[in-house]
Amino acid sequence: MGSLNPINGTYRITFGLHGKRVTIYTGKMGPREAERLRDKVKELARIKERNGRIEESENILKWVSTIIGTKLHTKLVNVGLLETVKDTQLGSFCEAYIASRTDIKQQTRINLLSSKRMLVEHFGAGTDLRAITPAHVSEFKAALMTRYANATTGRTLRRGRQFFAHAVDAGIINRNPFDKLKIPNQTNPSRLFFVDRETCQKVLETCPNLQWRLIFSLARFGGLRVPSELINLQWNDVLWSQKKIKVPSPKTEHIEGKDHRWVPLFPEIIEPLRQAFDIAKDGEQFIFPRTITGAVNLRKGLTSIIKKAGLSPWPKLFQNLRASRETELCQNFPLHVASKWIGNTPTVAMGHYLQVIDSDWEKATTTTQKSDTKSDTSGVEMTHFNTYCGGSQTFTNVQELIKILGDSSVLSTIIEEMQNDQVPRVGIEPTTS
Repeated sequence: MGSLNPINGTYRITFGLHGKRVTIYTGKMGPREAERLRDKVKELARIKERNGRIEESENILKWVSTIIGTKLHTKLVNVGLLETVKDTQLGSFCEAYIASRTDIKQQTRINLLSSKRMLVEHFGAGTDLRAITPAHVSEFKAALMTRYANATTGRTLRRGRQFFAHAVDAGIINRNPFDKLKIPNQTNPSRLFFVDRETCQKVLETCPNLQWRLIFSLARFGGLRVPSELINLQWNDVLWSQKKIKVPSPKTEHIEGKDHRWVPLFPEIIEPLRQAFDIAKDGEQFIFPRTITGAVNLRKGLTSIIKKAGLSPWPKLFQNLRASRETELCQNFPLHVASKWIGNTPTVAMGHYLQVIDSDWEKATTTTQKSDTKSDTSGVEMTHFNTYCGGSQTFTNVQELIKILGDSSVLSTIIEEMQNDQVPRVGIEPTTS
């Protein structure tokens, strides 16, 4: 298979494919180059004979990626040795995929385009998807980590995996080279910042008008996303008597049942919200004027306010306001309740929002035991025994209790049962003679 015959300075490569005799004319080239080409053609013919894919041979895959767009590639496609490369080149494939995603938000599209740009910068727009191996992807990861933070690297690699997963679904490649890649965690603890109440008060006092006070209050104390969840807030969705507000959620509206959530009218937001309602024009539909859109640079405005307050702007201005609120809520409510109000999942909350703050350290280093003295038991030390069923019971000291019960083993049994939560909590009072 694969004879090579010189003809007037060019070469003719003849081979059999599915029972037919096929010929390719190479054009002018040297004998060694013609021999190398013949060997590649022979390998391609063997793969096609068994209905295989060129990904089976890494050498062939790399070679094919170097001839895409040339006359030779066209000849090989015409005789059935290769398939058309439409949309299998990295650049055009990614563009086609992004264009096909009519279901995504504009910001998501921008993020995909950014990741596509990084892929093309590293691999080249004309690189065949089939030529990119797990080893190449590992090199891409290493290159990203020298230029970007872990969070940026992680997001780019996840979107790369998304592109290639689509290529697998389209039948262009058999395996996703990103599948086994360990992707850096997108959480960057150094950019977490808890915006405490004192800071909030200073910012609110510096806000130039009611609109800015309401924006800041809804972000910090309502946990709203800015600006996406602000721009569609409507007065009809404020249920004053039920003390809650309906918050549209453009980010998650594509998920069934996640197009909105209800947020309590927390004390911190109800006052500025009521003030805005009182001055709103009759028939006004939206809480904020339609001039507030994603195009308005609210970060710039908030940065200016923070600086005027004599403070330093913190990282991720609006997200850390949400994170601060969720951290506070989790100190008073179960995690699933707090995350429901904030509009994320417990997993996301724990990975990206919740923080350990100064008050946590203070609580951890402050004793929870108390000393109480009853008027009729003077001189007897009272100790709190915490139980697993919640709260605490006050007992006299162990020696006094043993005297009352008569046997220390009884006391041990009671304590053990209480710790195992097998019996309800009961108080034990000393008998009086």
